[in-house]
Amino acid sequence: MGREDTRTPAEARRLAPLRALADPTRLRLFLALRESERCVRDLVTTEGITQPLVSHHLRVLTEAGLVQARRAEGFTLYAVSPEGMAAALEIVSELLDPAGVGPRAMPGGNAACCK
Repeated sequence: MGREDTRTPAEARRLAPLRALADPTRLRLFLALRESERCVRDLVTTEGITQPLVSHHLRVLTEAGLVQARRAEGFTLYAVSPEGMAAALEIVSELLDPAGVGPRAMPGGNAACCK
C-alpha cells in the first residue's frame, strides 16, 4: 500500500515550488527559461527531450507558480514568473533561516535524547 499523504492544502502549496525544482529535467527547463522566454518547440530542440515530456514538465512548473504562459502569434510562450520566484524564495528563506532553529535542535542541545 502507498503512503497516505497527510499534508494540508496549505503545506502542499508551499511545497509545490520545491517539488517542481527537485526534478533535474524541470530544473534544467526552469534555468533555460531564466535565460529567455521560449516555446515548447525551442525547448525540445535545445534540451533534447520529447515534446510530451517538455509539456508535462512545463505544466508542473506552471502549476507550482514558477513559470507563466502567454499566447502570441499562434504559439504558447513560456517564461519565468517573478512573483512565483519571489514566493519560492520566501519559503526557502524561512525554511533555511538559522534564527529559526530551536536550542534543542543545535548540536549537543538535547542531552536527554537516547538515554
